[in-house]
Amino acid sequence: MKNKKILIVEDEQIIAENLRLILNEYGYNFVDVAMDVEETEAFFKNTSYDLVLMDINLGETSIIDGIDLIKILLQEHSFVYIYVTANADKKTIDKAKKTSPVGYIIKPFIKTSIYANVEMALSTLNKQQVFNHSYKGRKQQILISDIAYIAADGAYIKIITLDNKTHFSRKSLLDFYDEFPEMFIRVHKSNLINKHHLQSYSSQIVKVNNEDIPLGRMYKQNFLDQIKDLSFL
Repeated sequence: MKNKKILIVEDEQIIAENLRLILNEYGYNFVDVAMDVEETEAFFKNTSYDLVLMDINLGETSIIDGIDLIKILLQEHSFVYIYVTANADKKTIDKAKKTSPVGYIIKPFIKTSIYANVEMALSTLNKQQVFNHSYKGRKQQILISDIAYIAADGAYIKIITLDNKTHFSRKSLLDFYDEFPEMFIRVHKSNLINKHHLQSYSSQIVKVNNEDIPLGRMYKQNFLDQIKDLSFL
């Protein structure tokens, strides 16, 4: 796991460098540091990270906090993340837990706490749910967390991933939903969406991965019920 790519997002340089040194000491050598939202987005344009250590308070000049930044990044990227923060109040923790982090470290921290949380977080990468199937003799494996939405297409379903690639499968929408009910919402007779990649919605449309998908009238109430506890921009 020492070859995993880690990004530290921390607006205080001394803390950021301390985290980097701790990770280097434990053998993690691919570690980048971003000081703000713009640097974070720039790093993600060039690198696919396995783990992000995210500060929640990104400074007085930042218009969003680290939790909101995580939600933005997850719309286009797949990674695990740990919050590293001085915020231990109930309101912040309640907001953070809605994004399902794999860890929450309170500052000031000790290096063994960083090591333990990072090791546990990276171990989950090997346990992520995958969808295995064959299409025209080719075996394919897709991370469930990378799926944006699924659309019925005659005898097949089209699986659209966050990188806008389309995969085909003979599995039905219903079979797929039954296998992964905690991840997907039926929004139309022909569409399932990954609820963790929901960007916005209106009375007739949901937006996922920058695509407008129809929200069927008979599916609307169930959709609203399932997104009650979600927090997104």
